[in-house]
Amino acid sequence: MRTKTLAGLVAVFLCSAVLTPVAGAADLPPVSAGPAETPAAPADDIWTRSTLTGDWGGLRTTLHDHGIDVQLRLSQYGQWVADGGVNTNGEYGGTMDYRVNADLKKLIGADGLSVNMHARTRFGQDVNADAGALALQNAGLLMPLPGDYHGTDITGLMASYTFPLFAGRLGNVTLGKLDVIDLVTGFFPHIGYGQEGFWNVNALVSAMPWFGSVQGLSLYGGMALTINEKYKAAESGFIFAGTENVSDSWGSISDSFEDGVFLAGFHRFFWDLDDKMGYFMVFVGGSTKEQASNNPHDFIPIPGQGIVSTTQKEPWDVALYIYQDFWQAADNPDRKATLFIGGTVGPDNPQFAQWNIFGSVEAFGLIESRPRDRMGVAAWYNGLSNQFKDLVSPVIGLRDTWGAEVYYNLAVTPWAHLSADLQFIQNQNKGDDVAIIPGIRLTVDM
Repeated sequence: MRTKTLAGLVAVFLCSAVLTPVAGAADLPPVSAGPAETPAAPADDIWTRSTLTGDWGGLRTTLHDHGIDVQLRLSQYGQWVADGGVNTNGEYGGTMDYRVNADLKKLIGADGLSVNMHARTRFGQDVNADAGALALQNAGLLMPLPGDYHGTDITGLMASYTFPLFAGRLGNVTLGKLDVIDLVTGFFPHIGYGQEGFWNVNALVSAMPWFGSVQGLSLYGGMALTINEKYKAAESGFIFAGTENVSDSWGSISDSFEDGVFLAGFHRFFWDLDDKMGYFMVFVGGSTKEQASNNPHDFIPIPGQGIVSTTQKEPWDVALYIYQDFWQAADNPDRKATLFIGGTVGPDNPQFAQWNIFGSVEAFGLIESRPRDRMGVAAWYNGLSNQFKDLVSPVIGLRDTWGAEVYYNLAVTPWAHLSADLQFIQNQNKGDDVAIIPGIRLTVDM
């Protein structure tokens, strides 16, 4: 393994070795359309406060009282292709997330208005090329752009403006430069950003077919949501976005929509099963941009680049999801177990992936003495488009992909989480053995 990889992993273990496991205050809340409701709780004890750097001598509380919430998170990853895949190798990389949410009601008296900014610096390297182009083994290292960063880094900035829909009676509208992973996390708050639970994109959400129609992970656009008052979650909504990825630059808004627009809508049907929440969700979307199945993307390497396709069509997808809480502790609703199942189907052309199915089971605080730990197991299957396979067959032989993942996230302190992860992945390349990919992740809320 490379010297830099070893040095990075040693740093991870040294950071975690000095921390004592304790139960403490809540994690930073998931990203939402508005600012966080509460600031980091001030505390003198470094082991029990919610962030490593605390309340900054009262500055964080003061900022919150005036409508500004600041969240900083450092995530570090060590991941290996121990066997199989394209090549056996290990790498170290990470990200630094900077989030600033401003409540304009507190700042200037503008009721219901907020500005949300998310900047992210990525550094280090990943094993994407070693696992396989479509393995998607680390969601946390997708943004701002995938790739290896030797002695440098890359930063992307997303910003959005949210205002109430019909005076807040129905929901809200968000406009701006949208982080697609933040949007998905907003729809499914339990999945996180690849920093809390599962690592693989396929274990988080039915993603692969959508990568054929979504042209970037940061897009100019907007969405309108209605909120279910009982469950405090998005019930229905509409999304539009440009087709030019702008994750590491501002670009031009007009250029983003020059080749077409991505449109999507969803509705969620809620229910209670033995007083435990569940829902069925329908999500439909597509793009007006005509493209080939091997159309290049900035955020994921598509096999078959350079092969000319004479067929271009507009992509679309239909996704279905079922979610159910099936266990919940009587004295703590945050301690629970969940089932999440989903799948997507689209046309054989122009997507490179035509259909997907996945399922996961996660437990949050399953062990009573460890209420802040979480764990999970997931499996998935992606059916690649036959048209796409035929198109690139003169250069490379492709097959469907599948995989499974298991992880355990240990709450070392309220602000530090150490995760062990293991994935088994059959990538898209015929002839490659199933990849065995262990990993370790340290996330620190600053």
